[in-house]
Amino acid sequence: MAKFRVASVLLLSAAVLQVSASEFNLGLNNDVVSTELELQMNKDTNAVLGYIYSDESGHIAQGAMHMTHDAGVHHFEVGAQLSQLWSDDAPNGSAVSVGGRYVLTMGPNISLHAAAYYAPEVLSFGNVDGYYQLDSKVQYRVTPNMALYVGYRKIAFEYDNARDFTFEDGIYIGGKYRF
Repeated sequence: MAKFRVASVLLLSAAVLQVSASEFNLGLNNDVVSTELELQMNKDTNAVLGYIYSDESGHIAQGAMHMTHDAGVHHFEVGAQLSQLWSDDAPNGSAVSVGGRYVLTMGPNISLHAAAYYAPEVLSFGNVDGYYQLDSKVQYRVTPNMALYVGYRKIAFEYDNARDFTFEDGIYIGGKYRF
């Protein structure tokens, strides 16, 4: 019953804010699957909800809010991201990181994407004392609503009282569907 209430509140909140989903991403490699749902709040603001599962490292749930700007072939997003780690191999915790995403459109179907987020100790909670995420990919748009990509991502958590923990460090493939 509690899950139904939470889902109802989230759906009602989305309707009140007039949020429309715009993109769904699914990325894979041998050990990690990642999903992402981007919601367009208005023409200058988006929200991103993500989940990453790793066979070897655990789970990360993420939520981000960005201010966006388009300048010709350049697309900029700047904002904050909340990440929560659940792991068997490292202490759990969360971090509020600052950063953003950048897209360079190379032609009608090819684009380069980059993302970087960083959380210093003051924005890290629980057992986490720092966090960073780096991501880059090359994307090919198959249709106006569908794209395929290959990329590299590194996600790491820092600790004072434990060994630093690299959640993911590797190449992945994926697809995006725009609706």
